[in-house]
Amino acid sequence: MKKYFVSIAVMIAISFFVLPITAKASSEEDVLAYINEERQAQGLEAVTMDEDLQAVAAIRAKECSVRFSHIRPNGKSWSTVSKLTNGENLAHAVNINQQKPENVVYAWMLSPGHSANVLRESFSVVGISYYCDENGETFIACEFR
Repeated sequence: MKKYFVSIAVMIAISFFVLPITAKASSEEDVLAYINEERQAQGLEAVTMDEDLQAVAAIRAKECSVRFSHIRPNGKSWSTVSKLTNGENLAHAVNINQQKPENVVYAWMLSPGHSANVLRESFSVVGISYYCDENGETFIACEFR
C-alpha cells in the first residue's frame, strides 16, 4: 500500500514538470458575474455577454498594451473602434491580485465614470476581454451597449 501512494506521489510530481500549466488567471465570465452583482444590488437588470462586443473588447484590450487610454493608439477616441459600443471600462493589472475579476470590478466601482457605466440602466450587453502582454501585464477591456 505504501508503494502505491509513493508511486502516485511521484507521478503527480513528474506531471508538474511535464504538463504545461495553462490555467487562466481570470475570466471574462467572472467579471460579468461581479458586474451583475453590482447591478442587482441597485435593482437593475443583468447584462449579458455579446460575441460581437467580445471581439471589440479584444481589440481594445490589445490596443491598451500599446497605449493605456481611452484614446486609441491611432490617436482617435475609443468609440471609433466600433459602432456597436456605447461605453468603455478599462483596467491595467500588473500583478495577480489586480487581475482578479472581483478587484477589477471593485476598482471600477470606486471610479464615478466607470461605476456609471456598470450601473447604466440602458446598457444590456457587454463584451469583456483580458489581454496579457509579453511583460506579463494584463489589460482588461469592457465594452458596453
